[in-house]
Amino acid sequence: MKKQNATLIELWVGIVFFALVSLLAGIWFVENQIAYALGVLVGALTAVYLAWHMARSIDKMLDRAEVGADPGMGMRVSSLLRYGIVVLVLIITAFASEWVNPISTFVGIIGLKVAAYLQPFTHKIVFKVFGWEEEVYPEMPDTEE
Repeated sequence: MKKQNATLIELWVGIVFFALVSLLAGIWFVENQIAYALGVLVGALTAVYLAWHMARSIDKMLDRAEVGADPGMGMRVSSLLRYGIVVLVLIITAFASEWVNPISTFVGIIGLKVAAYLQPFTHKIVFKVFGWEEEVYPEMPDTEE
């Protein structure tokens, strides 16, 4: 398994964990629990897609860099596309606010950021659950002389 795929799974675990915590914590304080829950679900699914798209974009740009192409423009376009998706999802949920709470959608999307901070913890959990072996990297030579 490639390192990046393991990191993607770890991000997904963190997104789902944060979505469950925010769902359980916030459901008691809103009037329309179904709209709140749907908002968190839509936001979490959006965050899962954004993480996948980011991993795919990084892989693609690293492949381009290996052949000598400049990956910078491709990464900028990919980043703008992801921001556009977030804005589009939030606009759609704002128009459908009777059924999907846009604030809880935003909370679900922010789960991607929280998952990035939780990644050291989810790394240990995912590797233990799946029984994966840790990769051992050779020590780098000392360049200071």
